[in-house]
Amino acid sequence: MKVTTLKKKYKNKWVLGEVLKEGKYQEVLEVNPIIISDDRDEVYKALGNIKRGAHVTTMYTGQIPPPDKAYILAVT
Repeated sequence: MKVTTLKKKYKNKWVLGEVLKEGKYQEVLEVNPIIISDDRDEVYKALGNIKRGAHVTTMYTGQIPPPDKAYILAVT
């Protein structure tokens, strides 16, 4: 599945996928999704079960905050 299609179909999700195609500068162009989740920890747990040497990627399909922004979380 093309990454552009994946991002449209699964908005604001965490994805672990097998890399099928890369661009000239090793940017991921196509993946075979292994797990798609709202929870990043689920994706990272699944990553621990991947066979050594597999060519995989993790990605978030939502908007990433710009680097000049800061966020503060308060727990009460």
